[in-house]
Amino acid sequence: MKMKFLLILLLSFCFESVSSHFDPYGTLGVKRGATLQEIRKAYKLLAKEWHPDKSNNPSAQEEFVEINRAYELLRDPERRKLYDNRGISEDTPNFRPPRPEAYAYSTFDPFDDLSSVFGKGFRFQFHMPDSGLFHEQTITLKGYEKNVLPASARTPQLILTYSDWCMGCVRAAPMWKRLGEEMNPVGISMSTVHAGREPKLARNFGARTDSLPHLVLLMDGRIYQYRDETLSVINIIRFIREKFGTQLIPRVDDSNYEDFLNGWRDNRVRVLITGKAEVLRLRYLALAYQYRRFAAFGYARLIEGETTQIQDRYNIPSTMDSMFVFREEVDTPAAKLSMPDLPFSVMTDVLEANKYLLLPRISSQKILDELCPLDSSRVRRRLCVMLVAEEEDEDAQESLRKYAKVYRGPGKDRVGFVYVSKKGQQAFVQALIEADESMVKNPDRRLVIIWRRNLSSVSFLWIPGTWKRDEESENDGFAEDILPPWNSSQYELTAALKRLFSDDGNLPNETTMKELVDENAAGLLQRIYNRILILLESIKDRIRKEDLLAAVSVIATIVFIMAVAYVMAYLVSLEEETIQAKRSKATSPSSNSCASTASTATLQLKMHELRGETYNGMVRLLKPGCRTIVLLLDKETKAKILPVFHRIVWPYRKNKTLMFGWMYVERGLDWYKQLLSLALPLWEGNPDPQQLESINPRNCIGTILSLNGHRKYFCIYHAKHLEGQQRAAYAEEPLLVDDSSSFIFVERLLDGLSNWLDRLFEGTTHRYHVNYWPEFGNK
Repeated sequence: MKMKFLLILLLSFCFESVSSHFDPYGTLGVKRGATLQEIRKAYKLLAKEWHPDKSNNPSAQEEFVEINRAYELLRDPERRKLYDNRGISEDTPNFRPPRPEAYAYSTFDPFDDLSSVFGKGFRFQFHMPDSGLFHEQTITLKGYEKNVLPASARTPQLILTYSDWCMGCVRAAPMWKRLGEEMNPVGISMSTVHAGREPKLARNFGARTDSLPHLVLLMDGRIYQYRDETLSVINIIRFIREKFGTQLIPRVDDSNYEDFLNGWRDNRVRVLITGKAEVLRLRYLALAYQYRRFAAFGYARLIEGETTQIQDRYNIPSTMDSMFVFREEVDTPAAKLSMPDLPFSVMTDVLEANKYLLLPRISSQKILDELCPLDSSRVRRRLCVMLVAEEEDEDAQESLRKYAKVYRGPGKDRVGFVYVSKKGQQAFVQALIEADESMVKNPDRRLVIIWRRNLSSVSFLWIPGTWKRDEESENDGFAEDILPPWNSSQYELTAALKRLFSDDGNLPNETTMKELVDENAAGLLQRIYNRILILLESIKDRIRKEDLLAAVSVIATIVFIMAVAYVMAYLVSLEEETIQAKRSKATSPSSNSCASTASTATLQLKMHELRGETYNGMVRLLKPGCRTIVLLLDKETKAKILPVFHRIVWPYRKNKTLMFGWMYVERGLDWYKQLLSLALPLWEGNPDPQQLESINPRNCIGTILSLNGHRKYFCIYHAKHLEGQQRAAYAEEPLLVDDSSSFIFVERLLDGLSNWLDRLFEGTTHRYHVNYWPEFGNK
């Protein structure tokens, strides 16, 4: 019974803590440990912004009440302490109004089946308040890639990552609901991601299980991290404003409004928004972001003395917000809208109907697809009248613009007027010229009517003659029911359109069209620079404060290691220079180059002559693991062969187990004969003295002996020594006979020494063992 009572109390406490909706810290946008001065400062700023007499927001009254409620709670130390410890936010500490709805979100009754708590029927399900809204807005990875990511190019996307067992998500649910009421009317979409069901997508947003809920803003495919510690409506709106930037809607006044309106030559209409508010409304920023490809926006704050000329020229009401859409004509707006509260949907409808100039320029494939769409139906086909001209030819453009404005002929709703740059879209214009044999090679100021039947095929007709300016009027007196014409070229165009929109109208030429060049695309270097900026900003957004210390530590460690390595390398280079200078001073010059080389080699690599005085130290008294490598030579060949030997063994100079030397054959021939007699295999008995006497000293020159004094064996190298082959008799050993059938130059005797040394240190050379080392006698 006692166990059941404790369980009931525990469940009740959980439900009471979960069902708390009011967050005074989030309302004021301050941290939990904020001082009273910080709370007071935040309250004054918010009260000034959301005061019902100063704000036009419909929810200003409710927000102002919530702000005052939060400030009254946090300014009282006792009430603030109760809220921090127990979550109590009412005037009296023990007051707890009944909230039956707190249990309405749960799918189970905590008082049911308590007897089966410890049995197999135990079942505990947790559902947070307002979780239905989270689940309704949940997206998957496939939905994100297919819908949300492409839509971010026109509509900013707020994405919240949450999970089921997240207390912060419980507290954020009411705020998310209020935020949706603010964002949906202004053109900002909202969605959620379940971290447990979509872990890959959550990681893509930089969300972690210990930092939920996690909020990001997706704009044009780029992810911006929300870094404020407090999730509140005010802070999120401020975050969105920062990401829109100040260049999206610049300020316009009497000094620069004409330059702004006359900037339509960038192929975009001009949208002028006016109002009295100092801070731009979020819906205007979202509208400018959505139509940034088609329109340039400006905001004129109605202040006496700064925007008086604008108000007088366009008769702007001072008590309402207004939106003006200008095309090429800056004196008369193409559309005007004035209301106390401009709805986002109405503004989009107005812009959708006026988002192109009267004569727009075809500067990319996207604009061509929008202005000259595909239409395979012959009955309802859409035609485009295209002027081939340069941007500098404003007279021809203005003439066609006036024609397009007053055209009332057949198919008025199914014909569009555009112009294309001959240099900017050279491949497209050249394809139209080559497909019509009667067409002259110079298409400058020529009109062509095109019909896009599919993606690759274009039917077209060139209008005879060049397009004439207005002052070239011929006053031909053509029929005014279609168009009051000014010259023959306009008459030709009118007649061609009338014929094409009749039943038997036909476009005689057809060509294959390639994708148009994007004239406004950034260059390679600019794209690389933009990519680097995006990468740096992404890294900056994803690194949290707690991760920054670890990153700095890793970078500092790498820098320290590189600095130490540089200092060590510098000190080593200094030491080598010092040693080299000492050696150069100690070396005396010699006229004999070979002798000089040998002297220098002796200084750099110690080599000892094997004779009676050095025999014990170099052979008999060697320590275990040590070897002496000896070169056999005579006085005549020493100057030639010793430098070669030195160069080959130079890489092994730092090996402390090796000793290098040479032996005069004349001085050690008897010792060499005794060594061979102890080691070389014979058929039977001792070697014949006659055979030992047959050793030719000249054949011994260039022989290398590797002597292991401790283990009593040696290895032998000679250019004619066929190591590894079976020798049938002692007399067949080339070191013992005078083989005059072949000879080797002295300079080539050591060509195979490097490979032999490799095998020697690998242990693959043949070893000749002896029972003892013979005595070395001097002659």
